[in-house]
Parts: sequence; structure tokens; C-alpha cells
Amino acid sequence: MKRIFQKGASALLALAMAVSPALAASSFPDVAENAEYSEAVEYLKGTGIMCGDDKGNFNPDKTVTRAEMVTIICNMLGETENLAVSNKFYDVATTHWANRYIAKAIDLGFISGYGNGKFGPDDTVTYEQAITMLVRAMGQYSAADEAGGYPNGFIYVANERGYLIGISANKGDQMKRQQIATICYNIIMGGTEA
Repeated sequence: MKRIFQKGASALLALAMAVSPALAASSFPDVAENAEYSEAVEYLKGTGIMCGDDKGNFNPDKTVTRAEMVTIICNMLGETENLAVSNKFYDVATTHWANRYIAKAIDLGFISGYGNGKFGPDDTVTYEQAITMLVRAMGQYSAADEAGGYPNGFIYVANERGYLIGISANKGDQMKRQQIATICYNIIMGGTEA
């Protein structure tokens, strides 16, 4: 897990320095300039971590799938090159658009699937699943395990590190794009102690 954190921390530091957090008006017509998440959305767009659809919309209230979540995290960590195909999960075809990102996430150790060879790439990611993936990707698996493991320990660690600032969600909630953008932005900006 240290390898993930070290690589992830370096990539996140580079991102934080590369793009100014004080960004102008939203470039997405469906993201209001004064929306609480607009700065996060613009930052993630500017760094290539998240993008809009083919019509130029961000779709802030659209839910995020587990495959999309893995892709966002790989983008955030800068783990987007030399991606190999995997057949680790029977429900992720080698031709699935996110297969290579899912394979990279397995290699990095921040996903393990549902068990019995199933990942559920098109399932909507829940609050606790997203938080667990992110905390693992940041190399904080041990701290989360010591705090109670899945899911409460991961939520506790994310809250302690300031990842959940501005997020109002509960276990079982389906995560929206604006929420994932906010959490990723909090991580990149270093969060703050709760």
C-alpha cells in the first residue's frame, strides 16, 4: 500500500501545483457558477480527472458507476498509461471500456470486487464503496482497518482527513458526479482535519 500512497501523493502534489484553485466561471452550462461544487468540477476538468459528456454538460446529479469510479481514481493517481487487459472478473469483459482501468485498480490494490469473481462495473457506486476505494488508493488501508474496517473505518478515516468536507451522504446512498468531484478535490487539496 505504501507504493500506492507514494505514487499517488506525488501525482496529487503535481496536480495541486499545476492548476490554480481560483478558477473562473464554469465551463459547463449545467454547473452554476455559485454551486458549492463548481470549483471542484472546474479543477477536475482542467486536470483531466473528470470530463463532461459529448454535449458539453457535466451532469452533476448523474450517478457514478463502479467502473467510472475506478477510472476517476486512476486518472487522479496519474495511472493511465501502459494499462493491460484483465479477465479477473467474470462480469468485466475484456472489451469493456473500463477493463484496463479495473485491471490497474486491482494491481494498485484499491479494489477487490464483490467476491466470487464479480465486480459489478455498471452498478452505481455507493457512498461506502467510493470512500473505501479512495481511502485505499491513498494508502490508508491500515488506518481504516484499525478504525473498524469496512465500511465504518474507511468512512472514519476519510472524515478525519477532511475528504468529506461539503458531502452530505449516508451508507447505501448512490453517489453523484458532483459529490465524487468534491471528494476528489478535497483529497487533492489535502483536506483539513475534521
